[in-house]
Amino acid sequence: MSQPSEPILVAEGVTRTFGGVTAVNNVDLIVNPGELVGIMGPNGAGKSTFFSLVAGARKPSAGKLRVCGKDFTKIGLGDAARFGVGLAHQIPKPFKKLTVRQNVDIASYVLPRSQRKAAVDYALEVSGLTGRQSKMAGDLGLLELKRLEIARVLALDPKLVLLDEVAAGLSGSDLDELIELVRTVHASGKTVILVEHVQEVIHKLAERVVVLEWGTKLMEGTPAQVSNDPRVVEIYLGSAQNESALKRDVHPGGETRLKVEGLSAGYGPVKVLDNVSLEVKKGEILTVLGANGAGKTTLAKALEGMVKTRTGSVWFNGEDITDVATFARQRRGLALVPEGRRLFGELTVRENLRLGLKSERGFKATHKDQSPLDKVYSLFPKLVELNDRQAGQLSGGEQQMVAVGRALAGEPDVIIFDELSLGLAPIVVDRLLEAVVQIANWGTSVVLIEQNIHKAMAVADKILVLKRGEVVFSGKPTDFSEEELQRAYLGAS
Repeated sequence: MSQPSEPILVAEGVTRTFGGVTAVNNVDLIVNPGELVGIMGPNGAGKSTFFSLVAGARKPSAGKLRVCGKDFTKIGLGDAARFGVGLAHQIPKPFKKLTVRQNVDIASYVLPRSQRKAAVDYALEVSGLTGRQSKMAGDLGLLELKRLEIARVLALDPKLVLLDEVAAGLSGSDLDELIELVRTVHASGKTVILVEHVQEVIHKLAERVVVLEWGTKLMEGTPAQVSNDPRVVEIYLGSAQNESALKRDVHPGGETRLKVEGLSAGYGPVKVLDNVSLEVKKGEILTVLGANGAGKTTLAKALEGMVKTRTGSVWFNGEDITDVATFARQRRGLALVPEGRRLFGELTVRENLRLGLKSERGFKATHKDQSPLDKVYSLFPKLVELNDRQAGQLSGGEQQMVAVGRALAGEPDVIIFDELSLGLAPIVVDRLLEAVVQIANWGTSVVLIEQNIHKAMAVADKILVLKRGEVVFSGKPTDFSEEELQRAYLGAS
């Protein structure tokens, strides 16, 4: 009788910390040869960090990790490829001035010279690039670039193929072709682990799915089991508890503050947003919903001018600002509270707030008119006692208050909130959303990107739902059902 083969991946109590932050916490996972396993979870779940450990880019802070029969707690930089692990990245970055074959050939250099040509030929054939091998990589379209990224992994002759959101930016027939390519790679005998936000890919490919939440393994099961598990639904859509306390009493109207028509945007060859249109009136709250990778943060950056608009237009207070620089948009009254807060940790709370002011008015203690900061302190009284404390010493909730206050200090007409509640306790989230309602009641328009879906819908006057960069719904929250939400986020039937 033949002996059972050793698992490709054995993780026992794997933990990874960054300073005081635990990104991966006591994760156990076994992946056997020939499996195709999906890893999913909301933003901040630890997926990318866990993948970096399996790929050998980082070492665990604690626990045991064996990959392809090797101890990855003692791995050196670059050893993973020689041990049989290949990682395909979300955004391909080939050598643009080299041909397709030359790009793949470079990857094969981890192999003995005698094996390289056969490995390159195999990689090109499986990835469907044999007929394009003489083409310059810089001339490839997005799907071909995805194929090239996978071909470079296959040229390593890997035992384990890691796919990091390789479906990002694809839709329609291109997405179908990518799914079929992954099936082909798996059918060739490779073990595959994929992290993917496009739930269609998870449902069509994964035999088993592992769900992470705040760095901890929440559950694992089939795609259907995972999508219908109440715990998974809650971490993606949020809890419906206490949402009635957040409902708005004010019904806004009047002039249009922000209008977007046919906006498309992305990064390099990847189109993230396609033909997005929206409108926000004075004092109105527009909640933008969508699963991870739907394009929500890209939309926030495109509105603020941090990502260039490819097609379409952005209008602010009746003026076309499509080609206006970010700093000029901010001066005109379009503010962004970014994901991750982005405070100056060594500056005090008051100094961080001062940076948001249009002028010194409202900062000097002897000045009579301090209305911009007075409004901030009335919204968050706790910041008064924290005024002289360094921002880096604050809790996550306190830092988020400062980030909101900094934006509000500029007296904006529109504030964009990107993932306001990320990493915060529920009671803090409620306090921040109450502040968002108050800001809207003052007449400031709000674009709210929020992962706690039920609470975000409770404060919304209208919602915009994105799926793979396209608008799939725009209208009143009451017109979008719970079932439609689960399909948009989890691909559940």
